[in-house]
Amino acid sequence: MKTSNTLLITRSILKLVKQPTAPVLGFIMSLFFLIVYNAGIGGIGYLDAFGEKGYLAFIFPITIISLAMGSSSGAGQTLYADMQSGYFRRMYLSPASRRMLVLAPMLADTLSSVFLTGMLLAIGVLFGLPFQFGLLSASGVLLLSMLWAITLCGFSAGVMLRTGKHQSAAIITNAVFPLLFLSTTFLPRELIISQWLISVSWANPVTYVLEANRYLLGGTASRELFLLGLLILTVTALTSSVFAFNSAGRIKV
Repeated sequence: MKTSNTLLITRSILKLVKQPTAPVLGFIMSLFFLIVYNAGIGGIGYLDAFGEKGYLAFIFPITIISLAMGSSSGAGQTLYADMQSGYFRRMYLSPASRRMLVLAPMLADTLSSVFLTGMLLAIGVLFGLPFQFGLLSASGVLLLSMLWAITLCGFSAGVMLRTGKHQSAAIITNAVFPLLFLSTTFLPRELIISQWLISVSWANPVTYVLEANRYLLGGTASRELFLLGLLILTVTALTSSVFAFNSAGRIKV
């Protein structure tokens, strides 16, 4: 059993390495957002609301959000391809569990998101990205990236298995995208003039992902927001994993 699980995980990782379209596009999109937003809006970084670290530390968390959004559908698409190719039919008689068939592509996508987040952090350092707590901040950002990736991958894979349609793997991404504009993505609450948008941002889970990262990078968010963001991401990661595992029974062999 242990050997079959290892083989499934290795296969998913190698498959992603050979066909890295989704994570690479996610990385390019994240880097594009970072460069464009910092260049276009970064001039307001001198305002007190951004603290001493400037606008780059404030806007950088959007790269974490968009990176996972760009690659999260990969797990669902991998599962769909395996279902269509008859791979699961051949695996049905093996010792591998159906849950491991779901976990393997989720793990591969999550590892790729964490790896590419590390690359984004390295690029950020070249442009002066600050780390409020040094290596602890970098490790914290990677942890948040992992939990966010698990959240999106799990829901993406689960929805695809329940619908049986590969297009549905992108439903989660499409649902999250509008939340970016209903949050503190571009400006802190102090600079948002619309009261209804401020109210919505408090109920928006994406807000807490952003603020948790900002606490680690520029220190513009509070410790309480960081802990709340970490808690929310932990809960959503566990929930999405359970959802994906429970959906494993929908795999058609």
